[in-house]
Parts: sequence; structure tokens; C-alpha cells
Amino acid sequence: MSQLPQNNEDFDYDPEYAKLYQADDSLQSEADDTDEWPQPASELPPEVQGAQDGKRAANFSLLLGFLAPLSFFLGFWLLVQGLGPSSLMISLAAPVLNILGIWQGRVAQRHGVRALEGRSLNGLGLCFFIGIAALFMYIANALSQIN
Repeated sequence: MSQLPQNNEDFDYDPEYAKLYQADDSLQSEADDTDEWPQPASELPPEVQGAQDGKRAANFSLLLGFLAPLSFFLGFWLLVQGLGPSSLMISLAAPVLNILGIWQGRVAQRHGVRALEGRSLNGLGLCFFIGIAALFMYIANALSQIN
């Protein structure tokens, strides 16, 4: 709620009121001074904002490229330790993380940041997972033919 009375015209023409807002030898600010004000972080120029978004996406792609193989090996290690099907779910998260990493690499590329490291690491991780899955299917097929 405003502290000023409803009739503001009385204050506009009062010389005592005007003295409160004018310092010694100071001029009133002009409307043209707004171009010199620093911009808040949310209103950065589009090139700078795009570069920051691209760098963030490239770093996230690289992070997912490291986390995917870790989840794959952790899941199979927990499966060998006998912790059940929840460990298999952890290892199946690896290709999802790889796909998300490739997608983040492409987002970074759209923003003008080269994210070749993250995309290639995620692509190799996805190829590795597909190769291991194919190997398990061949072994399962061979074992089912034995009977």
C-alpha cells in the first residue's frame, strides 16, 4: 500500500518536496541514459546467451558420456554380486544416458559450440552397449540350441 496521499499534485508543485530529490548541483536524469545501464544476466545479447547455452550443453554431453559406461559396469557388477533385477535396470540406463548425451551434443552444435568429444564418447558408449547386448544374445541363442 502506498504511503503517499491520493492527491499527488500537491507534492509535484511544492518546492520543499522537489529539494528532497535534487542534490547539490545535480541534474535530473534523462531518458536517453538507459542505454548505458548494465544489462541483467537474463537479458544478455543472443550471441552471448547462445554461446553460454552451447557450452553448458557440451559440458553436459561430456558428463553423460562418462556416466553412461559407469552405470553400465556398476549395474553388471551389482548383478554379479547377486543384488537382483534392480542392478540390471542400472545397466540398462547406460544407452538412455548415451542417447541423451548425443542429443545434448547436437544442441551444443546448434548453438555454435563444437561438442565433438561428448558426441563421440556417447557414440562409442552406445556402440559398446549394442555390441555387448549382441554378444549376450548370441550366447543365449547358442545355449538354447544345445538342448
